[in-house]
Amino acid sequence: MIKKIMVCACLIPFLAGVCAAEVWKAPDQEQARERAKETVPFIKEYKDDCQISRRICLMDAGISLDDVTTVYFLLDSPIIKQREDHYEPVRFAHKRHAALVDDCTKCHHYRPKDEDALETTRCSACHQDSFNPEYPERIGLKAAYHQQCMECHQQEAKGPVDCTGCHLKHVPDHKELVKLPDNPDPIQVTQACLECHDTQGEDMLKTAHWLWRGPSPYTTGHRKDILHGKGTTALNNF
Repeated sequence: MIKKIMVCACLIPFLAGVCAAEVWKAPDQEQARERAKETVPFIKEYKDDCQISRRICLMDAGISLDDVTTVYFLLDSPIIKQREDHYEPVRFAHKRHAALVDDCTKCHHYRPKDEDALETTRCSACHQDSFNPEYPERIGLKAAYHQQCMECHQQEAKGPVDCTGCHLKHVPDHKELVKLPDNPDPIQVTQACLECHDTQGEDMLKTAHWLWRGPSPYTTGHRKDILHGKGTTALNNF
């Protein structure tokens, strides 16, 4: 029984990879991925306005929350990936954050000096390399993202401030790490997984679900009773 459970659980990522080409893809997600791959021209000069002046400029331009049409962006860029690539990009809920903050100048704090430029530009238009000797006052794109997000999350005491609170770990392509025979059977796939992930395999066998100590909906008859697979008979039996 345990062996079968372990095989099925370990097969999930493998089967997901095999069937990935057949899975429907959300248009918004694909659009966000393509946008994140773009590198925009660097803005050299900008207007150094105070926040109040910026708000007035946006109001005069008729820009409001109604103009925020993009639901979310992926905070990713080739600029960031050229140095390291340990985590998945953050899916930034642009429209939701704009509504919560109710102030576009929190992020769009400056505008280009070019009068024909848009009032709101991408972060990567002003923030790019981690250090540019010609513009030492500007922090890099990665630092700009973290500064804006974490500072607000800390002040509001609502958003995550740790790495895994916002990012998923970047999972490498296992095709280069694991060698499987042609048309492998489930046991072979599981054994290949356990060559590196033996600790995770042991943890899986010790979890509440596999020892029938999980909450009552997962036990036979949905009863809080040792006769029905529970570890103990108790009011709050977990």
